[in-house]
Amino acid sequence: MDKKRVLILDADHKNTLAIVRHLGKTKKFILDVAGHNKNSLSFYSKYTNKKIITSNPYTASDKFYNELIDILTKTSYLTLIPVSFKSFQICSKNKKEISTKTHLTIADYKHIEIASSKIKTYEVAKKLGVPYPEITKIKSKKDIELLNIEYPVVIKAPYEAGKNIVEYAFNKQELIKKYFKIYNENNFKDELPFIQKYIVGEGAGFFAYYKNGKCINYFMHKRIREYPVTGGASTAAESYYNKEIFEYGKKILDYLDWNGVAMVEFKRDNTTGVYNLMEINAKFWGSLDLALVSGVNFPLMLIYDALKEPIPRMEYKRQKFQWILNGEIFHILEKPKDTIGFIKDLFTARNDIWLKDLKPNLFQLVYIPIHYYKKFKK
Repeated sequence: MDKKRVLILDADHKNTLAIVRHLGKTKKFILDVAGHNKNSLSFYSKYTNKKIITSNPYTASDKFYNELIDILTKTSYLTLIPVSFKSFQICSKNKKEISTKTHLTIADYKHIEIASSKIKTYEVAKKLGVPYPEITKIKSKKDIELLNIEYPVVIKAPYEAGKNIVEYAFNKQELIKKYFKIYNENNFKDELPFIQKYIVGEGAGFFAYYKNGKCINYFMHKRIREYPVTGGASTAAESYYNKEIFEYGKKILDYLDWNGVAMVEFKRDNTTGVYNLMEINAKFWGSLDLALVSGVNFPLMLIYDALKEPIPRMEYKRQKFQWILNGEIFHILEKPKDTIGFIKDLFTARNDIWLKDLKPNLFQLVYIPIHYYKKFKK
C-alpha cells in the first residue's frame, strides 16, 4: 500500500510537532510541513519529509493563501491539516476552493468567527445557560478612568489575535496603566479590549472531534501548572472526566453545528465551585500531546475522514503530561514552590522529550535563554 501524503501547516507550533511525531511514528504517511520561519520547531523532526517555507499568515494572509493553493496544485495530498487559529480561519473561509485540491475537515467560517470573538462566544454561552465570568465592555479607552468595579480583573483582547494579549490588574491604577499598554501595543480596530472578573481556580478543557454537527470523540483534561504562572498555556496537565464541563462543552459545540476539532476552555471558580467558560479554541490546542498519549488521536481522525473510513470511538486513560522544555522550566523558575510537584511528575508523567526524535528538543533547549533575554529586554 502506497503511503499517503499529508500537508501540515504551522511548523512553529508545539502542537504541530505533536501531530508530526504521532502520525510519523506510524510509518504510514509522508508528512510535508509548512511554516513561515525556517527555524520552525517541526522542521527539526525526523518525521518531517519536506520543509515548505510560506509567508506569515498573520501578516500576509492573502499571499500565504495564494502560496498554499500553489502548493496544493503542484502536489497531490490526501488531506490538509491546519493547526493555528489563523490557518483555520483562512482555510475555513476558502474551504470551497481548497476542497477542489485536497480533503479538508473544518468548521464553517461563520462558526469559527463566533469562536474567535470572546464577546460573541459569551453571547452564545448566555443563551445556552453556560456560566462565564462577568465582563465589562469598553466603548472608548477614556471609559477606563471612569470605571467603578471590583478587583482583581483581567484585561483581554476581544478576539483571537495570534498571541496572548492578557494583563491582570489588582487596583484602578494598575488597570489604567495596563489597559493603555495593551491598547498602545496592539492595533485594535472595531472592538477594544474588555474587562473581565478574575477567576481563581483550576483550568480545564473539553476537546472534541465533530462530524457534521455530531460529537464523534471527546477528551478532557485539567491543568496542573501553566505558564505564564498568572494564567497561560498548560505546562503540566492530567486527563480526567468531569460531567459538568462535558455537558457545557458539548452543548456549545452542538449549538454551533461544529465540524472537525475544537477545544472549549473552562476555569473552576474556587469560591463557588462552578466551572466558567473562558473561550472556544477553533483549532488544535497546545496540550494536544496529552490527548495523544492518553489514547485519543485527533489528527488520525482527520485521516480517517479523508479516507472516508468510519472514525472509531477512542476511549482515553488517566495520564499526566509535562511540557518540560516548553513551559515547565519557565514555570518552576518563576514559581519555585512548585518544584516538588514538578520533580514528582518527572517519575509518573509522560513528557515532550523524544529520545528517538531529539533535534526539536535540542532546539527548545537553546531557546530557553533567548526567551528570558526577550522577556527582560522589554
